[in-house]
This record gives sequence, structure tokens and C-alpha cells, in this order.
Amino acid sequence: MLNEYDVRQAVEFESHDSPVLSVYLNVDPHRRSVDKYKLALRSLLDKAENVDAEDVRRVQNYIEMGYNRTGRGVALFSCAAKDFWWAQSFAVPVEDFVFVSFRPYVRQLARLLDTYERCGVVHVDQEGARLFLFNMGVLEVADGYLGEEVKLHRSGGWANPRYQRHEAKQARQNLQEAAEIAEEFYRETSTRRLILAGTEKNVAHFNDLLSHRLRTMVIGHFNADANASQSDIRDKALEMAAKAEEKESQALADRVLSIAQQGGNAVLGVVDTLTAVQHGRAQHVVALADYSQHAFRFVDSGLVVLELTEEGDLASGRIQDLPDAAESALRRALAQSIGVTLVEQHAGLAQAGKIGA
Repeated sequence: MLNEYDVRQAVEFESHDSPVLSVYLNVDPHRRSVDKYKLALRSLLDKAENVDAEDVRRVQNYIEMGYNRTGRGVALFSCAAKDFWWAQSFAVPVEDFVFVSFRPYVRQLARLLDTYERCGVVHVDQEGARLFLFNMGVLEVADGYLGEEVKLHRSGGWANPRYQRHEAKQARQNLQEAAEIAEEFYRETSTRRLILAGTEKNVAHFNDLLSHRLRTMVIGHFNADANASQSDIRDKALEMAAKAEEKESQALADRVLSIAQQGGNAVLGVVDTLTAVQHGRAQHVVALADYSQHAFRFVDSGLVVLELTEEGDLASGRIQDLPDAAESALRRALAQSIGVTLVEQHAGLAQAGKIGA
């Protein structure tokens, strides 16, 4: 399971005298057979330029013999010359991609973290709730609460209204206690998003009982009967998380643009964004998902420019080539635990520099 240490290993490694091979491969069994994704891997590696043959061998060997074939996506970073190897299997899909540079390519990793990291699901019914925390599609921890049984009585009979009032009161009591347990559970697990599952009636009652903090974390709900399996709940939650992320990314891009255009605490463009991240002034970075930009960084001063001039060259001292400055901004943001959001399309951001913070 991907953890903070794994992410830090990926974003902090660099090698300026030996290339780093980065490979993302979709191994979703619902989309590809083993033979098909092995063929896709060969095609990817054929496209890689200036890559060390030993790194290619490492990647191929992992897919042939090291991968346990239980995930939907794989990310592999290799620099054999520096004895660096990083391999992760994900329960969520990735897009095929290969990249060779002096650092691991972490853009897709950033997207996975932003979309699927620490998503909670509460499956409620009248007798209590099941609490789940999924991290990158993997069940990290679970808990639950089962209160007193709520019985259904047939209509008719002199005592029926009294029974109905008693059972309704008991159901509310069960949900109230489940909400209190959920408050502690999702605070202790540092959950980012919350999804509610169950009948519309139970979900509505449960939502009303949540604290303001938890209600602000809820991104949606879906119908699920009392016998819904854990895998069904997970799959629906992942789908909902992906849709919520699309909506949130648009809103965040709107916000960055608005603040920057009003002269507030926001910057636009790769130079200013990377500079803000380098100096620890950024709180969140948003970028178009496919944006890349070659640039140069003056090592001594940290200044970033898109083109070198004779005057700048003479005054700069050491110059670092940045094959993709946008990727550098995202990597540095991850290293500092700065939020990163990638948006597929956004006309305003596209016109205003394609990246901002």
C-alpha cells in the first residue's frame, strides 16, 4: 500500500549523470489480458530514448515475474546505475506512459493521490453503520457499529402506532451513535473525502446527525442494500471519487484564476508557480493534465526562465536543464506536502499559463 515514505522516495530521487526510466502501465484485468498489457509494455519501452538497457530489463522482469497481478495499474521507476528501484501496484487504473529524465515522472502519481487518497465510506442502515477507509482503492481500515435491532411490524392492531414510534426512536438512536463513532473514526484516520451509502431515507437521516466538519467532507451518496459487498461499495466509491475530483478541479482552477486576476495571493504560469513552490509559498498547485514546458533553472539563485539569453547565461553560474518545468513544480509540491490538482480541460487556465498556485 502506498504511504508517505513511498511518495517521498519517488519525488526526492534524482540522478544527473544516469537516466531514470519511468513507466506507468494499465494492467486492469477488465480492460486487458496479461498478453495484451505485456505487448503494451514492449511498445512503451520501444519509444523510450536514451534509456539504460539494464533499466529496461528490470522493468520487463518485474512485469514478467515480480508483479502479483492483483492490481489495475503499475508505476515503475528505475535507475540501475544508482541502484534505485521503485515499484507500486495500484487498485486504481493508470494510463500507459513512459518517460526518461533525471528524475522519476510523478504527474500520474500526483493525480492518483489527489483523486483516490483516503476516501471514507459509511454504509448505514437502521441498526447502525459500517465504516470504511479506502486509500488508493485499497481498504486501509474498517470499523462498525451495530445497535439494537429495529423490527418491522405489520399495519393494524391497537398497538401498532406505539410500536412504530418506539422503532423509529430506536432507529434514530442507532444512527446517532453510529454518527458519533464515525466522527472519531474519520478524524483519527485523516480522511479527505466521505461518501454515504444506503437507502435514501437512512442516508438523509444519518447526514443530518453528522457534525458540520463531516458534512463538509461528504461528496455524495449512492444506494446500497444492507447486504452490499465490500468490493461493490469500493467500486462505487472510486467511481464517485473520480467524478467529484473532476468537479473540484474545475472549481479550484476557477478560484486560482479569480484570485490572481484580482491581484490576490495567487500566481499563474510555470515560472512563477515553480518559483512559489521552490520558496515554500504555495498552498496548492493546479495545472492542465497534459501541460509540459521546457525551462532552465539557475542553480545558485533558483531563478527559472523559459529561454536563456547571453546576459543571463553569463550572470547565472550553474544552469540546470528542466525537460518539463511543470513536472518539476508538481514534484516539488508533492515533496513539501503541497496540494496538487490536475484538470483535463479549462479554457481560462489554458489562456493564463496552464498552471498556477
